[in-house]
Amino acid sequence: MAQNVIINGVTYANVPEVNIPKSGGGTAKFFDTASADISASDVLTGKTAYGASGSINGSMPNNGNTGGTIGTKTGTVNIPAGYTTGGTVSLTNVTDCIASNILSGKSILGVNGSLSMPTISQDSTTKILSIS
Repeated sequence: MAQNVIINGVTYANVPEVNIPKSGGGTAKFFDTASADISASDVLTGKTAYGASGSINGSMPNNGNTGGTIGTKTGTVNIPAGYTTGGTVSLTNVTDCIASNILSGKSILGVNGSLSMPTISQDSTTKILSIS
């Protein structure tokens, strides 16, 4: 956020940052962090950020590539809290998830069923059930 800065009695309005030359070369940059709302859990472990109260050493774990497999209909994959570079969660044990095993008009995991229900009828005179 830009602020008014007073240097040697002169007011400079709406200054977003202050750059001061360092002896030996380079520049020191200063930013107004009064409205910063960062906390240690927002910064990776081993990294440092600066907020309203000064430097903040990170505590967020770096989990790298995270993923897993789900092998049952109630299975889950727990993704730990923290930073992740991405990953993949995939289903296993779905070889029987084919159209001929799924009732026509139904869909499971994007597979549309083609299985027809058998027709059951009864001959009223002979009392024989017929399944076709």
